[in-house]
Amino acid sequence: MLSPQSIPVNRVGTLVAAILTHSWRRSPDALECSEATLAELLPLLAGSMSGALAWWRVRNTPHLRTSPPGLELQETYRFHSIRTALRENKIKQVLTLLSACGVEPILVKGWAAAQLYPEPGLRPYGDIDLVVRPEQYSSAVAATKDAGGEYYVDVHDGVGHLDDHSFDDLFEHSRVAKLDDADVRVLSPEDHLRVLCKHLLHHNAFRPLWLCDIAAAVENRETDFDWDRCLGRRKRRADLVACAIGLAHVLLGAEVTDTPVAQRAATLPSWLVSNVLKQWETPYSMSQAPVTHQAPMSKYLRDPRGLVADLRRRWPNPIEATVYVGGPFNELPRWPFQLGECIARTAKFVARWPKAR
Repeated sequence: MLSPQSIPVNRVGTLVAAILTHSWRRSPDALECSEATLAELLPLLAGSMSGALAWWRVRNTPHLRTSPPGLELQETYRFHSIRTALRENKIKQVLTLLSACGVEPILVKGWAAAQLYPEPGLRPYGDIDLVVRPEQYSSAVAATKDAGGEYYVDVHDGVGHLDDHSFDDLFEHSRVAKLDDADVRVLSPEDHLRVLCKHLLHHNAFRPLWLCDIAAAVENRETDFDWDRCLGRRKRRADLVACAIGLAHVLLGAEVTDTPVAQRAATLPSWLVSNVLKQWETPYSMSQAPVTHQAPMSKYLRDPRGLVADLRRRWPNPIEATVYVGGPFNELPRWPFQLGECIARTAKFVARWPKAR
């Protein structure tokens, strides 16, 4: 596990990691943290949807449990526990609608990830993510339109960027879980962990809760867990998964000793760890990633004022750029990948501009 002294330039991110260490376990250790530090981190913990997990550790810490920040985290835990019950009811309603039109989706992330924790309310989620067969996409969207209410139903046309396996392959290996009296089809444990890892790095690992999901999936895996299925045969994709699991070990103390990624977890590139911690220091809303740019690029075609400053803000995150161009996770400089992403995105923008205009 990362010690606060090892990366002093990322003080706040390191403290967030320390608070969430082992928080997915049924009985995590008491938290070694001052009341002032906990109060300082409250906005980050709440904004990243990690407040309930922080309470899970604070509740075992006598001097913090009844402190003002501790009580606020307890309220966050209660809030998410209630909202989880409401979301589960909404999931059952949506699945009933889809079943009526002959669509059986695979529910990914969100509720499926919450099943890895001692209590579902510890792992809040916003969207209801459903993957359907490409030929059933239109029917699924029509059936779920406005069905979610305040809970957004995100229907995916196949697995898309979530994974490189086909829908049929994922469906064949999937499982059916129980939500009260309803059947919910979810990914196999191997596919679920792989999707969690790819999703984490595809989005710059900006939400620490996602890394807790990976840690929980690794530590709660079954004895017959198929690592070959999880990692796959493509070396670079397997390394991406291994790096994500390695982050869960280095930053949150996930146990990986008896896994095939243990050696990789001990040799992560330094830029990867430091950039994740930097992400965790940025305040953001519960539903959105931090926004760095000021306006859409199309705005600057009409009024170029502020373009240069905004281009600096749009310089890609090293993690995002590496994933976007399919680069290796090594110690080489990231700027070639960042430049490559800029060129690729610019080309796409130029190609779309005549139609958008």
